[in-house]
Amino acid sequence: MQKLVFGLNRPDDTDFEAFREYWLEEHAPIAAELPGLRRYTVSFPDDPDRSQYDGLAELWFDDRAALDAALASEAGEATATDLANFAGDDDMLQLVVEEHVVVE
Repeated sequence: MQKLVFGLNRPDDTDFEAFREYWLEEHAPIAAELPGLRRYTVSFPDDPDRSQYDGLAELWFDDRAALDAALASEAGEATATDLANFAGDDDMLQLVVEEHVVVE
């Protein structure tokens, strides 16, 4: 299983609730259309003023080939393009990781 992890921040002129609402109601349905997506979660800090990121996303795929195919797809392009509608472009975290479950 390969996982893509994003840490995003809101632009300076956007309040946290507007950022959160856009991500959940507008962006998440776009990202949910990625081919091969097995699981998708979005998490927000309890205290965004004390957090390095305003939100985290985790997207699971069967393998690296499925992840790469999803990002190269029309849905992947639409998802990437939509980031500019709600997320700041500085200090974005993007990691491709192999998950190891320690406690189920």
